[in-house]
Amino acid sequence: MEPALWLAPFIAERQSRIFARQPSWFIRDHTNAPLPADRVTFGGWKQPPWYALDGTHPEVQTYLEELVHQLRREWGCTYFKLDANFWGAMHGGRFHDPKATRVEAYRRGMEAIRRGGGDAFLLGCNHPMWPSLGLIHGSRSSMDIEAKWDRLRSTSIENLRRLWQNGRIWWNDPDTVQFAGDLTPAELEFHLAVIRAAGGLIMSSDNLPQLTGAQFARLEKLVAQGPAPVEFDDAMQEGRAPGGEGAELCLLNWANSEARRSVHGPGARDFWTAGAVHGGEIAIPPHSARLLSFGRMK
Repeated sequence: MEPALWLAPFIAERQSRIFARQPSWFIRDHTNAPLPADRVTFGGWKQPPWYALDGTHPEVQTYLEELVHQLRREWGCTYFKLDANFWGAMHGGRFHDPKATRVEAYRRGMEAIRRGGGDAFLLGCNHPMWPSLGLIHGSRSSMDIEAKWDRLRSTSIENLRRLWQNGRIWWNDPDTVQFAGDLTPAELEFHLAVIRAAGGLIMSSDNLPQLTGAQFARLEKLVAQGPAPVEFDDAMQEGRAPGGEGAELCLLNWANSEARRSVHGPGARDFWTAGAVHGGEIAIPPHSARLLSFGRMK
């Protein structure tokens, strides 16, 4: 077992020690004072307003590199979830390097973090997407998951629309598998199907000892099966992972009423139970899904 760490490397609150000791390290306003985020953008979701470190400042780069190096080498952290990265590219301020753009400021800070992290896995979260290219190994591909249908629906849309990124420019993180919460059994089927189809990182936020045997078996199967390169139709109702023995079919029902879908191909089996599924039409309850495996798919 190896430790992982949540870290918001670019932000600080006014009461923080780093803000009190190093005010010149932060993105500045027109008066040369540290720029509070709420003057130009969202101020932050906890202890606002936030202030953002200036990635063009050489001392900030040294600080970020040494901090993450210590966490990697002395603490043994091999995985860093880097949150609130957007503020490292905050607009409307002045930088130590007056010629730098906010994208360059962000990238210089991230380059320092990457040097410090060495071989650690870096996950970008709430990050400016394209400025992060080449600097992170994984990317949160949706908002935070919640065990409620409205949020599940919106995060599923975000994750499926970003399927093309996974395995090409980084590994997608569709957020965690959640068995606990207010999802109905049908909605849980939908949630697990989207996590499977997303093909990226698979993590759990549940209290594992409290999972039932059936729930733990499903989690184990998600992890053991590895990524499936699913391609969806434009309506995101049918996704296929073609190819040999690993062929899969993901059927999603976003509607508030039952859907009926046609299944064709030999050897259709339920992904979870391996039970045989006979060809023809199958019924999918509202807000639910079916995952099928095939020996060969047409």
